[in-house]
Amino acid sequence: MSLRRTCRELVLQVVLRKAMKSTGDGLDRFQLVVDAATLRVINSFLRMGDLHAEGVTSVELIEESREPLPGLDAMYFMRPLPELVESILADFRTATALQHRQVHFCFTKPVEQSLLSRLTEAPHLAPRVRSFVEVPLNFVLVQDRGFHFDIPEAITGLFPVPDSQLVSDVVQKLVDVCRCLQTTSPSIRCQSDLCHTIGERVLRELNMHKAPNTPSQPCQLLILERSLDMAAALVHEYSYEACVFDLLDGNMFDADRNVVTLKTSSGESKDKNKEMLLEDPLWEELKYMHIEAARSHVEAKVDDVKRHNVQNSTAISTSAMLEQLRAAPEMRDAVDRMSLHLAMIMQIHSRLSHEQILEPLHLGLLEQDIACGIDRNGKDVKIVNLQQTLLKIFTDRPELPSEMKLRLLMLFFACVANIPEANRSKLMDAAKLDAEDHQVLIGMLRTRLMEVPESQRLKQGTGCAHRVTKQQALKFKKNAVAEGRFELSRFEPRLKEVLEQLAEDRLSLEDFGLCQSTANDFGLREAGYGDVLGPAIQAKDDWSFASVTGSVEAERTEVSHRIVVFVLGGFTHSELRVAKEVQEKLPRGTEVIMGGTSLLTPKRLIRALRPKTDAPGGADGPDLT
Repeated sequence: MSLRRTCRELVLQVVLRKAMKSTGDGLDRFQLVVDAATLRVINSFLRMGDLHAEGVTSVELIEESREPLPGLDAMYFMRPLPELVESILADFRTATALQHRQVHFCFTKPVEQSLLSRLTEAPHLAPRVRSFVEVPLNFVLVQDRGFHFDIPEAITGLFPVPDSQLVSDVVQKLVDVCRCLQTTSPSIRCQSDLCHTIGERVLRELNMHKAPNTPSQPCQLLILERSLDMAAALVHEYSYEACVFDLLDGNMFDADRNVVTLKTSSGESKDKNKEMLLEDPLWEELKYMHIEAARSHVEAKVDDVKRHNVQNSTAISTSAMLEQLRAAPEMRDAVDRMSLHLAMIMQIHSRLSHEQILEPLHLGLLEQDIACGIDRNGKDVKIVNLQQTLLKIFTDRPELPSEMKLRLLMLFFACVANIPEANRSKLMDAAKLDAEDHQVLIGMLRTRLMEVPESQRLKQGTGCAHRVTKQQALKFKKNAVAEGRFELSRFEPRLKEVLEQLAEDRLSLEDFGLCQSTANDFGLREAGYGDVLGPAIQAKDDWSFASVTGSVEAERTEVSHRIVVFVLGGFTHSELRVAKEVQEKLPRGTEVIMGGTSLLTPKRLIRALRPKTDAPGGADGPDLT
């Protein structure tokens, strides 16, 4: 079963349905009260329709003012933080001003004893508590088989010297993922000392919470650093999904909320929510296609609709035809989806032109040369030529936006090893970056993620050279001359090569060491449903998916082996794509899951390195659809 389906069933079956049964008085509805971070988690795998079907009347943020509903039950689904617990207590401060009738608690990690005592000692709250459960949901889902921890600051918080609290947070969240997958004795491979530290702590945590006589599916957990392939986080990726999240984010697309904003014929803005996009069957067809192939695919669908539904279709424009068909109820949904994707594809091409990825500068070709070390003809590029090309662009085109020059510089510094300091300074001086962008570059250099790892320096040598591996270089050369392959798609993330080697048991133990474990499965801590929360309450580790009837356990057996890849510093859309490509070549029953501290695009990487005042704001409110 996919990770997304697992999390969905966990909330619907284990949390909501059991809470509903515990009420015992026939009242089959309640309000869901969440904090902003938990809302973001829930939004990644549930729709409002799913919650309505389980009796949830509405979803409200605890940080915002709410109308008292003393005749309605509530479930508080959130992180167990002191300030949030205080907000819960404020809802039941006096007997004459109660926020809700009965209460259910669902916390996303273990509750500290001091906070639990605060809840149990509240005289107007404790007698109303009907259920209490802790579920390991501290991560955001990406599609069916991806996850991230929503920690963009990890890029500076873990490198070059890791913050101890951040490491602990990453360990706990990674343990939570393993618990949701019912994977409690993974074989762990690690890239670096930091990866080994985290891997060992994950194994210890799993072993501490083990439950007897509970089987664990075979699982390989590969923990990597972003330094494995910085190019993948900087180069333009031309699959449709990657273009949407990179080029349209902050333009017509809000990647945090998965909302597309379109202009209507009257010039008004109209939001298309995440269900319209990420739950769209056409999106599933298009997302991993090259942007040109995606455009051709949508245009072919439009032409097919024209032929079958419009008379004299050649005499009418595409936009006029779609407006005409939208009037027919049975066509409205399909037409809206086609219109949405046509608008996004047109905007992507506009952004590519604006950033001069194509003509006249063809920066896309330069990016591919830098990222691959192989030119469009399948020949090795010379580092000195790349440097001269960059200097010429910076000198001849001073009007280029500073962020575009920053992206090129970061890509060059990430892909070329042992750059002499004089050459590095010459490029930086020629670029004339804005002050903030200069600080971003310095911040990225300070992380040392663009340097050759200590373990690779002997293999790399001391001269200025491209960091491409021999296997990568052979692949890039084949890509360059492959018939029918798009010219700007020579580059592939190194993760694909590493995953293939791991699946075939060829991955170097020297470069990716092994952690050992005898950890067994364990469950979630849960207090008895139907019992009133009191001072003497004890939570116990007796939860498991095996206790849930229905599809969860049955579908779990479909997966016979898992490979989970976790990247410290964040993973990219291109890596999510190649993980799926590798999975499709593996034996049936093998599942590849991609995860990281955050989901990166080049813009979001740069944003994470900017001053903190540039960070995006929090959630704007419930956006479950």
